[in-house]
Amino acid sequence: MKFTRIALAAAACCGFVATGAQAQGLRQPGSVQPVALTYDYYAQDNAAPSPSDLAAADSSDLTFVGDVSQKDGKGCGCDAKGGGKGGKGGKGCSTCEPWRLFPTFGDGWTIEGYIAGGGTYNASNPVSNYNGPVTFNDRANEMMLNQLYLSIGRDADNGGCGWAWGARADVLYGQDYVFTQAVGLETNTDGTPSFNSSTSTFGLALPQIYGEVAYNDLSVKVGHFYTIMGYEGVKPTSNFFYSHAYTMQYGEPFTHTGALATYDYNCNWDFYAGLVNGWDTWDAVSDKLQFLGGATYTPDSERYSLTGTFISGEENGSLAPLPTTRRTGYSIVFDYDISCRLKYVFQHDNFWQSNDALNAGNDSEWYGINQYLFYTVNDCWKLGARFEWFRDDDGVRLQGAPVRELVSGTAPVATPTFLNPAMSAGDYFNLTVGANWSPSSNLTIRPELRWDWSGNTVGQPYNSGTKDSQFLAAFDAIVLF
Repeated sequence: MKFTRIALAAAACCGFVATGAQAQGLRQPGSVQPVALTYDYYAQDNAAPSPSDLAAADSSDLTFVGDVSQKDGKGCGCDAKGGGKGGKGGKGCSTCEPWRLFPTFGDGWTIEGYIAGGGTYNASNPVSNYNGPVTFNDRANEMMLNQLYLSIGRDADNGGCGWAWGARADVLYGQDYVFTQAVGLETNTDGTPSFNSSTSTFGLALPQIYGEVAYNDLSVKVGHFYTIMGYEGVKPTSNFFYSHAYTMQYGEPFTHTGALATYDYNCNWDFYAGLVNGWDTWDAVSDKLQFLGGATYTPDSERYSLTGTFISGEENGSLAPLPTTRRTGYSIVFDYDISCRLKYVFQHDNFWQSNDALNAGNDSEWYGINQYLFYTVNDCWKLGARFEWFRDDDGVRLQGAPVRELVSGTAPVATPTFLNPAMSAGDYFNLTVGANWSPSSNLTIRPELRWDWSGNTVGQPYNSGTKDSQFLAAFDAIVLF
């Protein structure tokens, strides 16, 4: 249908041409995202990828924040062995590349994946076993299989000169599928499931299917891919924490369908520009193009980087019969290496939508500030903290919470007192502290403690609509293969 067919046809043409030259919506309940260009700090690819790949960390190589072995050339004076000069506790921790189940084949094609799952203790012990608007670990006091992820593809790596082509297809299975669906792909245009059961705890999502062509310092990606906006990503290998910020979950797109160009202008500047089919949409009732673009600046010292991304255009509203209205917003991410062990990240997002049908035809706005601090102890251990303030000014973003509330395994049960803008409008905060323990290159365990609270909201978002705060203790494990 319409735009999607054109996009996929263009992707096929790009791959054909490059081969010859050489002889690449309002998120509805159940579809919640991607994402920072600094995610290569967590998961570094062998070849420099396009910005959305950085967010998605396609290689899944868990080189987490502050890993001094990856900070060459910054003059920090750290020893790459054993987690820095004088570092203790690094013995037995591998800094080698992770072992892979599938070898590289053909001309740079790879099959890589991981399995990630964990559990969350909720001190309120809600009868619904639901952690309110906190995702992706939304289930309380039970274990979750969040993602079984498989990625097949090759990078459009030309070494900065000449032609190259690539492609990628990702498949996600697990309980996180419900948050990563796109309208017209995993769901129908009316919001009903396409190939997943409406009551299933587990399901499939296809977050990326695209082709890519590179020529010299320019690359163009066409298809379905992760967004370049924000700081946190869908894949656990893209993030330090198990849980997600409200900004990522409710304030930003996860995926786009369309075309995105990346231009590596020089050692300091990268530019991004493209046309996409709105937020988290594969094919809607009324497809509308939006502009997506931005830039990243990194000084010669590489001590910090500043990324700004912008999106604007008619948003199809995701589900019929909502009318299309203009949605515009930006995301700014600043990350600074205070030292070779200590890293600070600041993120600010601001989005607004005119004549929003979900806000009785009035204008809507949501915005927030996230701050992160990461410290590398050694090759085994990294520590982190996150403080977030997210403002849903008109209640249009969090009115979809809870997106999934199961009582004794029954069908989804809503919390009526919170499913409208009047109840959910207000401020949302979270303070999270945690650690990453990587005893080997293939295994990372992420424990965390999280305190959530709301302010200026009529409704109470936690403990099934009975409290305005909650305490969570969680952990997950990520195994690469």
